[in-house]
Amino acid sequence: MKFILNQKIIETNEPLGIPTLDFLRKIGIKGVKESCHEGDCGACMVLLGDLKDNTLVYKATTSCLLPLGEIAGKHLVTIEGLNQNGLNPIQQAFVDTGGTQCGFCTPGIIISLTGFFINSNLEKNDILTAIEGNICRCTGYASIIRATQLLSDHISVVKKSNKERIPTLIDADILPAYFSDISEQLKELKKVPKHNKGTYVAGGTDLFVQNKTLVDPVFLSEMDLSGVWSDKTHIYVGAMTDTESIRTSVELNSVLNIEKHLSKVSSLPIRQKATIGGNIVNASPIGDLTIYFLALDAEISLKFEDKNRIIKLKDFFKGYKMLDLKKGEILEWVRIRKEKKLFSFEKVAKRMHGDIASVNSALSLKLDNKIIREPHLSAGGIGPIPMYLEKTSIFLENKEISSDLIKGAAQITDKEISPIDDVRGSALYKRLLLRQLIYAHFIKLFPEFPELEGLL
Repeated sequence: MKFILNQKIIETNEPLGIPTLDFLRKIGIKGVKESCHEGDCGACMVLLGDLKDNTLVYKATTSCLLPLGEIAGKHLVTIEGLNQNGLNPIQQAFVDTGGTQCGFCTPGIIISLTGFFINSNLEKNDILTAIEGNICRCTGYASIIRATQLLSDHISVVKKSNKERIPTLIDADILPAYFSDISEQLKELKKVPKHNKGTYVAGGTDLFVQNKTLVDPVFLSEMDLSGVWSDKTHIYVGAMTDTESIRTSVELNSVLNIEKHLSKVSSLPIRQKATIGGNIVNASPIGDLTIYFLALDAEISLKFEDKNRIIKLKDFFKGYKMLDLKKGEILEWVRIRKEKKLFSFEKVAKRMHGDIASVNSALSLKLDNKIIREPHLSAGGIGPIPMYLEKTSIFLENKEISSDLIKGAAQITDKEISPIDDVRGSALYKRLLLRQLIYAHFIKLFPEFPELEGLL
């Protein structure tokens, strides 16, 4: 397997299923730090560049959750690969504001901000989103925020340039000059041979938290399963579409406020790697995307060779980590009806953003002169599977909205769920929490309705 590490072509026979972080540390790359090994802290952040339709695209990603085989034929950039004769503007901003103290987190933050300059539309309000996956224990973040503010002039210069982004960033000293040759070098590299036996790996953001090494991984990123598209009746999401692409999809946002909702789902580096197919097939009882699309009455396509079968997402989960997935089948796509509905997504976690939910819930419905039509309610963290609350949804159908109705629906839900005590809360806590989330759905969607005052 070959790839480019900073300016050097690397060839290795190391197992493809080991974390890239472990490989980098082994060969002496010290700018990536090992801390959480779960994708939470950002200390091991790298830039991963790949040719997409002859265009070089980079993403900041945590190398602790990046299997080595995924970087075959790509450009891997660590903080060492950004160094020039002097400090670049991003590094200088941190010096000028005291944005670094112990320095353990600093390389990851610099990498994340470099990814912001390469990839984003460079809106100043988005710069903090770019570093939301980086944890600092020293500074209190105020000096880091000041450092990002010092970059405003550089953002303006890059936005005004008529050149392509990478040449512009080279001119601005944000990227070293060698970046101009990477595209041609990648065209000469051979990617890892494909095979179809072993452990399927999508984004791997949960898989590599549980397993430090995988034997014979099969990388689904090599398959053409990503993207968002539509026909006259449905919007489709390919199984390998990452969460950030879903969040920013023009087609999905035309019928849902999905961009706002999914900002609560993990940090940016994880959203850029975690896929909807992986989220669904992982079958976590608290998977955010699964809960989201259950409430949209989604359907999924399960493909084997040249045949596929379409089922409701709610029928896919048969028990804890048990799926209606036949041997050899893979999840091909998810689809929802192409129609506008009232929609709400709520999530409670120890941290508002970027954390695993204690309980999450979603609701979609139509309202016809105060009469509820086509309600679909889902919830996570309150049973062994991601739950579609069928009895509660049926109870709400064709009834006039009122506080008594919503309280009655919550009582139905309480009988429908089976939470357990665990590290995220007691069973009683989760019952009370879900009740409040159901109330929150209706209060948020219908603030003008005095009929709901009894929920407050």
